[in-house]
Amino acid sequence: MRYPLFLSILIALLLSTGAAQSAGQSIENLAARAEQFENEGKWQEAESAYREILKIDPRSIAALNRLGAIAVHQQQFRAGIEYYKQALDLNPAEFGTNVNLGIAYIKQQDYRHAVPPLERAVQAAPDSFQARELLAGALIGENDFARAVPQLERASELNPSDLATLYLLERSYLETKQFDKALPAFERLESLDPNSVWVRILRGQAQDGLGNYPKAIEEFTIARKQSPGDATVRFSLGFMYWKTRRLADAETEISAALRLDPSFQEAKYYLADTYILEEKPAPALPLLDELVRAQPGDVRALADQGKAFEKLNREADAAQAYEACIRADPQRADTHYRLGRVYKKMNRPDAAARELAVAQRLQQKKREEMETLMQASGTRGDPRQRLLVPPSDEKQQ
Repeated sequence: MRYPLFLSILIALLLSTGAAQSAGQSIENLAARAEQFENEGKWQEAESAYREILKIDPRSIAALNRLGAIAVHQQQFRAGIEYYKQALDLNPAEFGTNVNLGIAYIKQQDYRHAVPPLERAVQAAPDSFQARELLAGALIGENDFARAVPQLERASELNPSDLATLYLLERSYLETKQFDKALPAFERLESLDPNSVWVRILRGQAQDGLGNYPKAIEEFTIARKQSPGDATVRFSLGFMYWKTRRLADAETEISAALRLDPSFQEAKYYLADTYILEEKPAPALPLLDELVRAQPGDVRALADQGKAFEKLNREADAAQAYEACIRADPQRADTHYRLGRVYKKMNRPDAAARELAVAQRLQQKKREEMETLMQASGTRGDPRQRLLVPPSDEKQQ
């Protein structure tokens, strides 16, 4: 049974304070008036009514929560958060207040501070779908997909038909490379949302993660038939063509994505890179210029800008782009090498030698970091030798 808002507030107040009957009557009237003001959108009047309740009972968690909600509703997040914190000072484990505080932080995209109160809410009510879904959302906002997975798994158990939760869970599986869990769960998604293009997109991403590029292309091709006007679908298919060096097809699909969404930054970069791979540097430059203007430290765009200028025999411009790229990321061995090559064309032998030496040193460092002790020790580091278990690639007679 659902109680009116003012009655819920009244019950909480009376239980927490043990107020006298006359005070209770006053609180009842104030709660009713506050609810009416909220329903009418009279926020200042509602706030005044709740403040009157606090004068009667300064420890009223219910009134503090409503004041916090009114402040957040009006985008006054700092004030709302302070009200929720005051309520938590009175009862740190109170479920509703922790949820409200977490929501206030999420609305500000302050996911780091949203996590602790939502963790307390889950601890207070482990079977709350809302608390687990919100906590997972905050963790995803922090790019902590690994910690989000168990929250989403439990939320999905609590509400098996909630599509948003299932989509977030699938995405988290892909981000954490748990493909063994992601692929079977697609059947659930298809049964709940059989015509959704996002099922195909996520399935294609899973196949890409598994290195099954033909299957990924197949999924995105089906998605394109379902939704040819979706920029994400066209870009996803174009990206797979770019990855498998089907450059003409990549140009077609990524260009389509960019026409559908002219602000699609990733489409701009991969279309420009496709042009460079196709030996078409001229059309790549306007796209790269846009990317660099939007983000001057974009090392990918700066590196490709240098490549395009180099192909057009504009060595001075190429050197300037490579130099900017190296300032943004000094560890790019390939860019040092390319800059050294450009300096050589510009008759700057000392600068060329310096950059080529840096490139060689960085490349050697990369090789050393990649070579692990296990690889270096060979069979001596293989425990199967001591266990008398033949390696899997050896045939037993």
